[in-house]
Amino acid sequence: MPDRGGPPVGHRAVRRLAAGARRGAGLVLAWALGGCAAIQGGSAQTAAPLRVDPAAVLRQFDLRDTMDADTARSAQSAVRVARDEIADTLVRERIACYRKFLVNACLADVGRRDRLAASRLDDVEIAANQALREATALALNRRIAADIAEQARRGPDDAASHEENRRTFEARAASAAAAQAARERDAPELERQAQANRAERTRREADNAKRREEAARRATEDGANAKARAEAIEANRKRAEVREAQAKERSEANRIDAERRVTEQRERDARPPATKRPGSRAVPPAGPAPAQPLPGGMPPAGPTAPDRSAPPSPPASGAPATPLPGAPVVSRPPPAARP
Repeated sequence: MPDRGGPPVGHRAVRRLAAGARRGAGLVLAWALGGCAAIQGGSAQTAAPLRVDPAAVLRQFDLRDTMDADTARSAQSAVRVARDEIADTLVRERIACYRKFLVNACLADVGRRDRLAASRLDDVEIAANQALREATALALNRRIAADIAEQARRGPDDAASHEENRRTFEARAASAAAAQAARERDAPELERQAQANRAERTRREADNAKRREEAARRATEDGANAKARAEAIEANRKRAEVREAQAKERSEANRIDAERRVTEQRERDARPPATKRPGSRAVPPAGPAPAQPLPGGMPPAGPTAPDRSAPPSPPASGAPATPLPGAPVVSRPPPAARP
């Protein structure tokens, strides 16, 4: 490019860039100052959070003094409450740090005080736990000492009791040894009795097996003879029925014969005496008909019933006719005598 009498082009560009940089830096500085003023104004209006002081944490507990059990328990409760409160306060402080310009320095200070407060809480808690362990161990040692003193006081009685227990144990051991010796001495006899019992049990089992076989055989024979016994029972039943029927027939025949005799007797009593004619022949009185054999060839027992199968014989001349059973009786006047 031709030279126009002014500074070179490169120097002119560098001067323009420097001027722009100065103007940008001024704007950034103005913006930062305005933000700080706004933050400080807001912090002035908002109440600042409480500040945790590690030196004031649980100041009422002096770790140089010895704690008793009650103080140690109260210290443990106070450590739990203080740890929760300090954690809440530190969270609020960290939130407030982000409203300040030097955030990292504020957060570092909060972290440092957090570590100091936690160390103080740990020291108090460790001292309280140590005091409780020592109190528990002391109580245990006292109980052990009391037990030892009681055992020492009861020493003679315990010695006598131990001696009595020893004598009892020795007596039981001697009794057990004697019982073992007696069992060993009686072992052959016991074995002989056991063998005899086994032999007797075997014999009884054999007898029972024989009885079962005999019962099975009898059951088989009974099954074969069951039909014959059933037939014999049926024949006996039929014979009994025949005898019963014959007995009923005889009873009915006797009843009919008795009724007939009663009827004839009444008729004879009611009939007038007959007049005998000269030259007439006397007719023997009608007697019972001969007995008929019953079915089966057995003779009838008692009075026999009249034979109603044969026709009645005509009466003799001059003799009154004998009416049939059940026929009406007709009274006739006697015949007149011939001159």
